[in-house]
Amino acid sequence: MNPFELAFAIVFMVLAYKLASRMLQNRASRPTETPEANADLIRQIADLEERVRVLERIVTDDRTDLRKQFNELGG
Repeated sequence: MNPFELAFAIVFMVLAYKLASRMLQNRASRPTETPEANADLIRQIADLEERVRVLERIVTDDRTDLRKQFNELGG
């Protein structure tokens, strides 16, 4: 093995070690999932879905000022 291959192998092993240790630290520091946290997330998603529905209704409604302004700009 020539010196360049040896240096490359050492650098590769050091980087692989750092990557593996960082992955293990992240896995250990990850918060545990609880039913309360999951229920809260589900409630937040439902609230956001409702808000998106309202915004879609507002944007697609012909009576809104925004729609009238778009029509005036286009023609």
